[in-house]
Amino acid sequence: MKPATKSLLWGTLMKLNLSAAIAASLLAAIAIAQNPPAPTVDRVGFPTGYQDWPALYVFDRPDVRQVRTIFANPPAFNVKDGEQSNYPYGSILVMQTWNCLRDAAGVCILDEQGRFQKDPAATPTLFVMRKERGFGVEYGPNRTGEWEYVAYRPDGSYQTRPENSFSCAVCHTEAQRNHDYTYRTGLAIHQGSGAVPNIVMTSYRFLPNTLTVKKGTTVTIVNEDAPAHTVTDDFPGGMDSGRMKFGRAITLRFTETGEFNFHCTIHPSMRGKIVVVD
Repeated sequence: MKPATKSLLWGTLMKLNLSAAIAASLLAAIAIAQNPPAPTVDRVGFPTGYQDWPALYVFDRPDVRQVRTIFANPPAFNVKDGEQSNYPYGSILVMQTWNCLRDAAGVCILDEQGRFQKDPAATPTLFVMRKERGFGVEYGPNRTGEWEYVAYRPDGSYQTRPENSFSCAVCHTEAQRNHDYTYRTGLAIHQGSGAVPNIVMTSYRFLPNTLTVKKGTTVTIVNEDAPAHTVTDDFPGGMDSGRMKFGRAITLRFTETGEFNFHCTIHPSMRGKIVVVD
């Protein structure tokens, strides 16, 4: 009886193990089937020497507390205003994401220009997009022109493999087609600052139109409106930013208490105030 019982028990365990293996395979197959399509081969390539490429722009992202620098190889860097709807083949853009330096409360520490600072102890991630003739077909309905995407660590290992790069493609479908599915062309073309704004110009208004800050604070005002605006001191002969196109910013540092009243000379109904306190 014992050998038969052992044999029966062993057979049951084998069936259970086999069933678990089949279930795991099915779940893996379902997961793959549910993922959007993407390339299975890396045709982007690790961007060796990207640090020597010029930076298109740097922007601070407060929600994830990162400094993001976009580097471009010569074909992409030389794209001019009016040409950004069609980057040339061979263009490579590298977004280097770097955690900001933070205080004990986890708040990003700003430099004197009001910008995030890179944490020297952090390791960046490199999100790379490359455009070549015929690229992007494997993304199917999420194809973004002829771009393909891969994310790497600094040592060249994968952060996001090609078969998982559908997330990058899905993200870039939200970028405008007339910008060739690239983001923040206003910063690149019009040399915007990329700083987190304290005041934005939008819909022909300064928002907020009144801002209270402590003495020694750096304030960044960014134009996020389609038309050009100015930031002009109400006091005759005071500071004047000049015409600021979309994406451009001005940074002001206030070292004394008082009020700074300003307006747009192009659209005089746009008015704002910064109150500086101890």
